[in-house]
Formats: sequence, structure tokens, C-alpha cells
Amino acid sequence: MTVRVYLAAGKLLGGPTEPGDLPAERVFIQASELPELWVETESGSVPAPGKSVAFAFAQPQDIGVDRIVGTVERVVSKQTRERVQTGQLTPPEV
Repeated sequence: MTVRVYLAAGKLLGGPTEPGDLPAERVFIQASELPELWVETESGSVPAPGKSVAFAFAQPQDIGVDRIVGTVERVVSKQTRERVQTGQLTPPEV
């Protein structure tokens, strides 16, 4: 399940990835009066809101950014656009 992880105090960093980095499929920056930074990931290991998190691109990019770090503000399902509990990132068995 793809989720959007909205970050507070997010930073885009260069440099090597680290072992605990989660895979980032996509990164979005909304530069408006209410700026937002969010990462889309399929990882089921996203920490709870208020916890720090680090992402690295799933595939190497040559754009000067290798990692995204910040504090989890909220986690939203990309499909339903509803908030999800970080302990429930795997879809329920049917």
C-alpha cells in the first residue's frame, strides 16, 4: 500500500544513504503559503507521528538530493486519502 508521509521540519540532503533509510518512491514539495513536503513510499515501517524518519530514493537519481529527513507529521493512504495508523500499513487480509 502506498502512503504519503507528510514531514515537518523536512530537509533534502545530499550524500550517501544510511542503513535505516526507508525507500522513497516519490517526493513532493508544495511551495505555497502553507508549504508542505511529503514522500510517497510503499514501506510498512513508517514511524508514528512525532518521530523522526529518513528516506532515500528507491532508485539512484542525479539531482543533487539523495536523502529526505524530517519528523512525521501525518501518514495518509494514497488510495483513500485517509489518515492511517502507522501500525496498520499492511492491507488487511480478506
